[in-house]
Amino acid sequence: MSAVRPLRFLVLLFASFLSAMTSAGSPATMNSAVPLPASLSGLFPVVRVQSVTLPRGDLADVYALDIPPRLRHRFTDAFPLVAVLQGALVDKSHYQRLGRLLAAQGFVVVIPNHLRTLPGFPVAVALTDVNVVTDVLTAISAADADRASTLYRIVDTNHMGLVGHSLGGSVGLYAVAGLCVPTICDGTYQRPASLQAAAFYGTNLANNDGTVTDLDTSGVAVALVQGSRDGVAVPEEADLSYPTLEFPRALITIEGANHFAICDEDNPVGANPDPNAPTLDQDLATAYVARWTGLWLRMQLKDDPLARQWIDRIGGSLDGVVQVFTD
Repeated sequence: MSAVRPLRFLVLLFASFLSAMTSAGSPATMNSAVPLPASLSGLFPVVRVQSVTLPRGDLADVYALDIPPRLRHRFTDAFPLVAVLQGALVDKSHYQRLGRLLAAQGFVVVIPNHLRTLPGFPVAVALTDVNVVTDVLTAISAADADRASTLYRIVDTNHMGLVGHSLGGSVGLYAVAGLCVPTICDGTYQRPASLQAAAFYGTNLANNDGTVTDLDTSGVAVALVQGSRDGVAVPEEADLSYPTLEFPRALITIEGANHFAICDEDNPVGANPDPNAPTLDQDLATAYVARWTGLWLRMQLKDDPLARQWIDRIGGSLDGVVQVFTD
């Protein structure tokens, strides 16, 4: 199954859908008490998880630092908004660790389930679209203006980031380009002015014939985050896609990670599996994905000098697991 070719994705999905449904049970339920890895659990503040309903009825999980009401006035517009677009057939519950780790870096993170029913299949499955971006912005802007909300006035809705996994990353690239195309757009779409940075995992713009779709990403800083063991969206396709991105841009490679390093578990129930097993521990791999995604977003949305140091000057993790290429 292609991770990055939305215009022909649905054609390829039918076969994978049949396979996935034979092994898929009910989507895992949201567990707000899922712990961080033992090596990380003591390093971050408390993250609150709550549910919201987006304008088209999608349920979404919102991850944000737990700011006491008496202190919220000190955090006005402190936390940029980040929307996460799920991979095909991957329930939002498989991104809990990502949500917590990104929120701990100072973002309000929204992970929706956008479900659609395919022709001939009565069961709705997780397939995101570009309108999820504006749905998230609309819902969280309302919460930010609501005195009764735990998010009241703390969300920076003028600085928005976008994270995507696999098909979600491909949809995210079209959202960045401001394009409304069949299968990934419901009606009309216009890129929000506040969308200024994006990081997409297991995503590229390569086509089956060896060509690369060239989208105009001007105005949004885009990073492709890639696992070296990805057998679904292979590293070579990310290498081909990277030069088509406008500046600023980055290619971030995580050694030993496969296509599902961004998820809580490898090959989550319901998704097309990666044929390549990771050589990096799953919890650690997710922590790397979240950490370096967060650094890229902090650099672009908050002009964070420390994040810029890691991205531009150091160019990767000190242990050599993460390598960053920018130009």
